[in-house]
Amino acid sequence: MVIGQDRDAWTVQVALSTFTTAQSVKLHELFVAAAVSVLPLLVVFLVLQRYIVAGVERSGIDG
Repeated sequence: MVIGQDRDAWTVQVALSTFTTAQSVKLHELFVAAAVSVLPLLVVFLVLQRYIVAGVERSGIDG
């Protein structure tokens, strides 16, 4: 088995690159897949936002 051919082992970037070929770019599918791949990170950020802000405040970083 070749690692690059095992679809279960692909990273998000490799999976998104399958929507782009030399002949065409499937923009609608690419944008939807990119949005879906960002959703888990966005949900985690929204749930943990208060702790992230509190950690930055406690660290004393000015900016």
